[in-house]
Amino acid sequence: MTSTLSSCGGGGGGETGTLSAQVTSTCMLCHNGSSTTNYAGPGIEDPHPFPGASNMDCIVCHGGNASGQTKELAHVPPPPQIGDRNFQDTNATAYFNRLTLTGIDKFPDYTVDGVTYTAIDYLQWLNPGDLRVTQSGMGCGQCHAPHSESVANSLLATAAGMFSGASYAIGAENEVPASQGLWEDTAADIGWRAVVDPSFNLSTATVGEVGELVEFPVFSARNDNSPDAIEDNQAYTAANLLDDQFADGRVIPDTELHNLFMEQVAFTCGDCHLGSKGANNRSGDYRSSGCTACHMPYSLGGRSGSKDPHVNKFEPLDPDDIKDPEQPHVRAHRIVSVARTLSNGVEIEGMDDLTCAGCHQGSNRTVMQYWGIRLDQNEDVRRNRQYPANPDSYRTTQNDTRLFDPVLGNKEFNGRDHRQYLEFEDYDGDGRDDTPPDVHHEAGMGCIDCHGSFDLHGGEVGGRNEINSRQEHGVAISCESCHGTADAYAPTVAGTNYTGVNGQHAVDTEGNVLRNVRRESDGHLYLYSRLTGNKHYVPQTRDTIVDSGVNDPIGGGPVYSPAASYAMGRIDGSPSTGIGPQQKNHPAPGFSHTDRMDCATCHASWTNTCMGCHLEGEYNGGNNFSNITGERIVFRERFADFVYQSPIMFQLGVDHNGEIAQFSANTKTFFRYKDINNVRSDVFTFSDRNAKGSSPTAAFPALSHNAMMAHSIRGRVTAENEGPRYCVSCHNTTEGIANFGTEYESFRTAIRTGDYDSLNWSLLQDHIGRNPGNQLNSPMFVHMVAGLGSGMFLFDENGAPINPLDNNPNRKPDNVAPAGVYDATKVFYDLDRIVDEMGNPFASNNHPLRQPGMADLMRDGASDVDLAGPLGRTLLELLTDPATGLVLDSWYDADGAKGGSVTDFVGP
Repeated sequence: MTSTLSSCGGGGGGETGTLSAQVTSTCMLCHNGSSTTNYAGPGIEDPHPFPGASNMDCIVCHGGNASGQTKELAHVPPPPQIGDRNFQDTNATAYFNRLTLTGIDKFPDYTVDGVTYTAIDYLQWLNPGDLRVTQSGMGCGQCHAPHSESVANSLLATAAGMFSGASYAIGAENEVPASQGLWEDTAADIGWRAVVDPSFNLSTATVGEVGELVEFPVFSARNDNSPDAIEDNQAYTAANLLDDQFADGRVIPDTELHNLFMEQVAFTCGDCHLGSKGANNRSGDYRSSGCTACHMPYSLGGRSGSKDPHVNKFEPLDPDDIKDPEQPHVRAHRIVSVARTLSNGVEIEGMDDLTCAGCHQGSNRTVMQYWGIRLDQNEDVRRNRQYPANPDSYRTTQNDTRLFDPVLGNKEFNGRDHRQYLEFEDYDGDGRDDTPPDVHHEAGMGCIDCHGSFDLHGGEVGGRNEINSRQEHGVAISCESCHGTADAYAPTVAGTNYTGVNGQHAVDTEGNVLRNVRRESDGHLYLYSRLTGNKHYVPQTRDTIVDSGVNDPIGGGPVYSPAASYAMGRIDGSPSTGIGPQQKNHPAPGFSHTDRMDCATCHASWTNTCMGCHLEGEYNGGNNFSNITGERIVFRERFADFVYQSPIMFQLGVDHNGEIAQFSANTKTFFRYKDINNVRSDVFTFSDRNAKGSSPTAAFPALSHNAMMAHSIRGRVTAENEGPRYCVSCHNTTEGIANFGTEYESFRTAIRTGDYDSLNWSLLQDHIGRNPGNQLNSPMFVHMVAGLGSGMFLFDENGAPINPLDNNPNRKPDNVAPAGVYDATKVFYDLDRIVDEMGNPFASNNHPLRQPGMADLMRDGASDVDLAGPLGRTLLELLTDPATGLVLDSWYDADGAKGGSVTDFVGP
């Protein structure tokens, strides 16, 4: 007899019911060594030790035949396209699909020894948490169907934000006719697999919701004879791509250029989702798919930590470069979730940040930034080639065991070595780290302490399972959820923590109870870490602004800060609203920064800005495989190069909430293709679906910029680390204008007129490149932050940088030193000048406002006011015009020191 699933429950909370353990199976005997189904043997761990659902037999999750007396009879046999390890060792397509699981669901049914199997049966055997399995009511989907349905439609599973964002960015028509024109024509249309929301109703939909996604199309499959197929098709020659764009820069739909760019997206970015196991081939990238990508993480080097005696503990032999037919393995054959002790005494581990880093290390390298680590892809810092200026000092991650485990011996993380990951950079020579870790990380918190069920499961589990278009549509946590606002403490509602104790809990923006954040009898709010279980005091923003005598009950000392009261208070003369950013000569009654400003605008201390991304694909008949279908294809990535990366630059803009937020470079892509005849195409850039970004109507296009939630939150400057963005980061001051006013006027005129030869490049190298928080109190820095440009990121029409400072002979894309060929007449793009002084945007943005019309006054002068985007004319004048705007006479400088007359308001 075998263990059977007698009840699964399957309620909205995903609770399992009672599972009956009967006489043991051959699975238990072989993999655990126990004579009963209780995991009492020395072998494999109980994967699901939760009371009422522990001691499950293997077949409940994995399928197979628990009565089989041999491995062949007990296991689900592989499809013939996969075969055994010997077959995978000689068949690259088989190995790719076994390693990544990408195309297994595409295989037809097959019969072995008279038994017919589906591809999903085999997927279940390999991974019961794969979403294709759970969506079929198998594996985890038997008991956790509501979770499965929600996650399958989520952005984490569909990658719709990335795929559809790329399609929008090149101006391609929405692939779903019903979604064309929706949400300022930014609606998602493409996913890794097609999904449908049958209950979608446009009349009640919130911004970003769509009714369906189509599967990402593939044109590069081998042996595809359709008219649009790439293989052996001379229509895809370099010369034939020249007429594939409209005059405004948008790609013409369904042309060869359109198809090739999307092939590039699929190859470069197409494995970053929960649908498959990703690349799964090197340290830092090893992971599972679906539910188990998070709930059963792999080790850093992919080697098994399970007690199963039949799992190879030494593969992959080289953790940095897996070799066929090796397979990576889980750390332990046990679910991780929220750290806690179960009623049966079992300790459950929390999901750690390394689990998140397996996916979230693209773009801004979010987890790396949270840890205080910056990617320097080109090793510019180590090579003394950092642009615009080298740091005074730096330190690599050579001894950082989070990335490089001395026991494992891996030399790389995500394909990069310690020289490309920097843990300390000091650009202004004050001895402080300009790229510090997030304060929440320093406090011992992990990603899951903020991002809970709603964010990670695609919305409300058991709800409608809506399909969303962009990240902000699927994230409910906010700073205010825990810290409250300037005017009110964080609200609480009745709820239950993870051990079943009732209490008053904080809620996210959707009203979901934060089970790990609760108000206790002393009146304070505390967070119990989902990662470690440790208790953290949660200071309230209002208490930092209003001196109510509150002290930190754990760390000691007052919560109130005069600097916080000045920055976030309201100018109304009432002690109940704080001090507010008062000025001697510029009265602003009733004003508070917190009315229309995102918290991270000031508190995010740095971001890794990428200026100029060169993507090049090529026709290639080798062993290249589709990240969508698993098929062998005739396209591969030739280059994916960053030109510049810097932690200093950032801009302000108006985000989807109609609030001022930090913006950063996004999709500033130059694309080219090497065709079947080995001819390289011209370099292409694109305007988006609304004809922004590379439009010829812009004097110097800026391509794409978007709001970026930098995970580098800081509260104050310390002896070791720089702090938040203080007043001088975004505002001119009387001191700054007095010191640099003449230079500033010349600079503004040069940028406005495109007279780049008139720029004082040496001055800018100091005022931008060696001035991470505007320690120099420079108006040029403020001009850059406002989005009006720094003059430092000029590019020619082929995407090569133009400046007289950069002497790097290996500078991408042409391996030529820009300083040696400097010619300002060739400037075609000004990549950080995202708007002109009249509020006319030069950059693309793909985030619609949560409510149309909510940012009209903040984006005045723009033609796309219902999209997020650069600041408008009025705000630009306020921040950057010394004659008619606001020049502070009272401020805090970049080191948190009092400047001007601020002591008149906050005291000495």
